[in-house]
Amino acid sequence: MVDYSDAKLDALITIVDYSLKDVLMSIYKNNNVPILLLTHGKGLAKSFVYEILGYGGPKKIVSISIQTKNMAKYLIKQVNDNIDFSKPGTGIAFTINISSISNALSRICIQAEENLKLGSEDMAITSKEPYHLIITIVNSGFFDQVMAAARKVGAIGGTVVHARGLGSKEAQKYLGITIQPEKDLVMILTPKEKKLAIMESIMHEVGLNTAGTGICFSLPVDSAIGVLGQTEDGLDS
Repeated sequence: MVDYSDAKLDALITIVDYSLKDVLMSIYKNNNVPILLLTHGKGLAKSFVYEILGYGGPKKIVSISIQTKNMAKYLIKQVNDNIDFSKPGTGIAFTINISSISNALSRICIQAEENLKLGSEDMAITSKEPYHLIITIVNSGFFDQVMAAARKVGAIGGTVVHARGLGSKEAQKYLGITIQPEKDLVMILTPKEKKLAIMESIMHEVGLNTAGTGICFSLPVDSAIGVLGQTEDGLDS
């Protein structure tokens, strides 16, 4: 039996304006992507940015899929070809390396790549790991405090997804906190050099010892598009 569990795979995460939902879904459907999660999110840029950009509001569509590295590279090019990421506020797409996965899921991803018969796909993307994805999980309603803390030290914007916590009594026993079911999951893509300052600021304002009882961690981003040419206001320089 062939062991597929160590195959080189990526998580491809795309966050775009909700008006582009059909375009994004069409790309994935046309390429028969086998493993895909779609959910709604809310952009956390300053409100006037949306007025300048001409979008109806901060509503976002968030997609997470598992792909082989070749497939992820191909799909990120398809997304870039069909969505104009040069327009500020459109969105971002990035990949994160997966260290391991179940044999069955890995086999599905490899088969999907083989079915598509991929060729060489070249495009300009950021070099390896200049960005990190900061993920903060706080009690519901505290996402504004997360972004306020992050902006103090240079973060431009983020995306919040509402979630539900399933923590056990062990958290209360050892950490002294009560797990509140409703959660806000805040994702911030930031240059590597700003990561530590942002995380420290967030934990100071909404960490475990605060009403937000937040936890925060980061993941290195393998490649990304849609993150260049931004100023502190999220507009082109």
